Amino acid sequence: MQELSKVGIDSKRTTAASVAIVGLVVYLALIHLKSILMPLAIAVLLYFIIKPPEQYIYGKIQNRFFSYSTVILTFIVSVYFISIFLYDNLSQFIDDVPEITAAFEEKRAKYAESNLYGLEAIFSDADIVAEVASPSNIETFVLAILGSLGGFFTTMVTVLIFLLFIVLEEHTIAQRFGAAFPNSYDRAKKIVSESTESITAYVVSKVTCSAGQALVMTIIISPIGFDLPGWFLFGILCFLLDFIPILGALFATIPPVLIGFIMLEPLSAVLMLAMLIGNQQVFGSLIEPNLSGAKIGISPFVLLLTVMLFSQVWGIAGAIIGAPIIIIARLILDENERTRPVAMMMANDVEEE
Repeated sequence: MQELSKVGIDSKRTTAASVAIVGLVVYLALIHLKSILMPLAIAVLLYFIIKPPEQYIYGKIQNRFFSYSTVILTFIVSVYFISIFLYDNLSQFIDDVPEITAAFEEKRAKYAESNLYGLEAIFSDADIVAEVASPSNIETFVLAILGSLGGFFTTMVTVLIFLLFIVLEEHTIAQRFGAAFPNSYDRAKKIVSESTESITAYVVSKVTCSAGQALVMTIIISPIGFDLPGWFLFGILCFLLDFIPILGALFATIPPVLIGFIMLEPLSAVLMLAMLIGNQQVFGSLIEPNLSGAKIGISPFVLLLTVMLFSQVWGIAGAIIGAPIIIIARLILDENERTRPVAMMMANDVEEE
């Protein structure tokens, strides 16, 4: 009995050591192979995004080439037109910055002369207020994010090449694996099938909720709603930054809220803030957990470390795609009995396992 217990402990130690070594190798690879691994990671995420609509189209026409071509072409065309509209909206926002700055100074002077129970002293110091809510700082923040994401999109040619080969080898790789490892084929097929289903559920639910939250936010601050400068720009940022867990949606909301308090009347600005917070809570706390399921849950501490790690090695783009990557890794680890303890350590709640 003691010998069996010792064997079990040694097995767990071996697994832990193997995971630690793999983790170190992965970290070094992330740093030195960024130009290869980042496009590959984006291509894998895109594959899981386009797979559900591709399967739907394939079920209608039974033509794999046409189904994939339709989805990929639609994606490319959509990104192209969104980029054009985003550029126009960004240019308009930059042109509106002097007007926002003038309104900012007017509001600051007005509040500095009001009786705000001692808070007017804060508005009297122009430097303090400018550090927190200056339109020029908002412009710098937005341009810095878009500049970082510019490198993200310049890799799209490489991404599309990786995506093409992933699609082409989607079915042949299983056949090659079965021929090379016939004894392990059934078990590997089960792991891949179950993990792929969970990964697809997560990726689709995350994209759906991020798009939904961004759409509602865009409507709130668009000419239909409160008509803020850069409304489409902030909607796109909301969609992209929402992939960063915990802080992403908050960072996306801060610029339009600050501009709202500068350009709008106080009551309207507070109403807009309440609507944006409600939008975040509905999608982040209600809709997304129900779509993705409890199995997706992962420790906030692990997510925070992941975001910090990927942002350090890959910048803003790494922070955006880091969380989906670590969640996908946990789902894969959870499907293997030997690595399931590692997945449980990464989980948000052990009971969900």
